Parts: sequence; structure tokens; C-alpha cells
Amino acid sequence: RQAMRILGFQYVMGRNIKEALQRSQKKANRQYRYSYDMLGEAAITQHDADRYLQAYRSAIEAIGASHQAEEVFSAPSISVKLSALHPRFEFSQQQRVLAEIVPRVLELARLAKANRMALTIDTEEADRLMLTLAVFSAVYQDESLADWEGFGLALQSYQKRAMAEIARL
Repeated sequence: RQAMRILGFQYVMGRNIKEALQRSQKKANRQYRYSYDMLGEAAITQHDADRYLQAYRSAIEAIGASHQAEEVFSAPSISVKLSALHPRFEFSQQQRVLAEIVPRVLELARLAKANRMALTIDTEEADRLMLTLAVFSAVYQDESLADWEGFGLALQSYQKRAMAEIARL
């Protein structure tokens, strides 16, 4: 239990975005730039997905209000899990997922852009990679994000197919 508390304190900044932002502003932590990631999210129902979407919106606005950086490379950022934004985020539901999740991710990306910060898509499990790449590609190509360098993708580089995916990206 003690080991878990120590690890939790090291890697979890707070129980919510407000706590995490407060802790990041403490003198000892100001030297770092953070990428905020909400833990434990995975939508089982549409209600869950709607709740996570609102949580991401609120977090982006809070993070944006907490910094003065004029460009994304100096600002804190947020990481988004696509499985939190759709209850059926699976390849067998690809058409439905793309139709329903791309507008949600695009909304969050536009909000992050407006708040002068980056947004990174977390690739999560290997079996969802192709669907994640399809969502990323659709959002990335939207003209409203053309002049923004803050949209990114976290790719698990330990997988055998990582180099091929990096080349493709």
C-alpha cells in the first residue's frame, strides 16, 4: 500500500483537474511542463461518453486559463482517450464510430487550439490502432486546424509495427 501511495503521488497530480493544476503550480513543480491525462476513463454507455466529453471540455478550458504561453510548445497539454468518447470504440463498429466520434474529437481539438495548447490522441490498445489512426486522420485533415501545430498522436513505439506506422504517419 505504501508503495502504491508513493507511485500514485509521483504520477497522479490530483483527483481532478483543479487539484492537478494547483499541484503543478507549486514552486517545486513549476519547472515542468505537463500533459494532463484523465485516469480510468472508458465509456460503457453513451451517458458515460457524454460525461467524459464534458470532462475533457472542462479540463481544456481550465488548463487554458491556467497558462500564459502564446504557443503550444510552451504550454501544458492534454491527452485524450478515444474509448472515453464512444461506448463502442471498436473496429467492428468503424463506420458508426467515425461518424459519431470525429465531430467530438474535432470539437475538442478546436477548443484546445483556442486555448493555445496541444491535444494528443492516446493510441491505447493495439487492436484499436487502425480505428484510432482513421479518427486522427479525419480530424487532422480538417481545414479549421490547418494553422495549428498542437494536434498529436501518442504511438506505442514498443510494438513491432511501430516503425511502419511512424513511416505511414
